[in-house]
Amino acid sequence: MGILERILEGSEERIILKLNKIVDIGLDASKALEKVIEKSDKIDKIRSLEKDSDNVAFEITNEITSGGIAPNLIDTLLELVDKEDNIIDSMYNLAREFHRYKIKNKRIDKYIRDKLIEMNRLASEALKIMKKMQKSEKLDEIMNYRKEIESLEEKGDDIKDSLFDLAYSDSLDFKSFYHIIELAHQADDVLDNCEDSSDIFFTIMSSIVT
Repeated sequence: MGILERILEGSEERIILKLNKIVDIGLDASKALEKVIEKSDKIDKIRSLEKDSDNVAFEITNEITSGGIAPNLIDTLLELVDKEDNIIDSMYNLAREFHRYKIKNKRIDKYIRDKLIEMNRLASEALKIMKKMQKSEKLDEIMNYRKEIESLEEKGDDIKDSLFDLAYSDSLDFKSFYHIIELAHQADDVLDNCEDSSDIFFTIMSSIVT
């Protein structure tokens, strides 16, 4: 039993299981996203997963606001649910943007795909750490998981900057420029939401334990 499950009241077990379910959906969405980027697969799978995440988030929100949760935790828990759901939303947005426009230069196209896959794998690793974080019994362990996710997000920033550098090169037309900028922002949003989720979770635990 994780620390969050122990300190919440009422429907805590269902809430924890469903929070973990959003993370699991995120991991499935990450796999689907990689296929979209690597093989130009259709986005039907990730669209379906995004809807699944929205449904789970709606259920958790109703449970949090229907009673049985300490009043001082409600707003922060709702924010946590929203940020976790936003991870999958951002993956779906990235998949949609990837399908909107194709870079004709094969070398540049491959470079973009490789960088997006790198960022997606960082996000997948962050989600795996989030699962451990939400099951952890110790505040110092949760803090270390948070730092690991922060480090992954910083690596993602470096990759995002490399995509910006490419976008601002003289050889690209405006449509390609805009497309690459959007891809970089959407991929970065995935990692940002992972980091935000870990920050909120740590804040919840820290405020309760101390």
